[in-house]
Amino acid sequence: MTAPHIIVAGTRRSWSPEQKRAILAEADDPATTASATARRHGLHSSLLFRWRRAVLAEQQARTASAPPTFVPLALPPPAAATAERPTGSGVVEIELAGGHRLRAEAGADLSLLQGVIATLLGR
Repeated sequence: MTAPHIIVAGTRRSWSPEQKRAILAEADDPATTASATARRHGLHSSLLFRWRRAVLAEQQARTASAPPTFVPLALPPPAAATAERPTGSGVVEIELAGGHRLRAEAGADLSLLQGVIATLLGR
């Protein structure tokens, strides 16, 4: 015959986000260690490291969803319709933040390029 399992209710503590941030800030202090901070607050150091990973993942998710930063570019107005297009095979390459790269041949439609750039930047 096996002994019955006894479950004690209320042994699990919960921490508010403010308390977690304060404990993590204390653990980041170079004058102490994460283990010492965990002992002072009566928690296991692995929980402290799990909180730290969760905060890091949250920060990475926020920066990944932020719009890319870029240097604004002002393009000149299109040339007159009577002007001849260059006969060479010149190519313009535009590299945008986030790894997007756009290549266009000389004489490409300017409004089309502006639309493509706006789409790549999520506007």
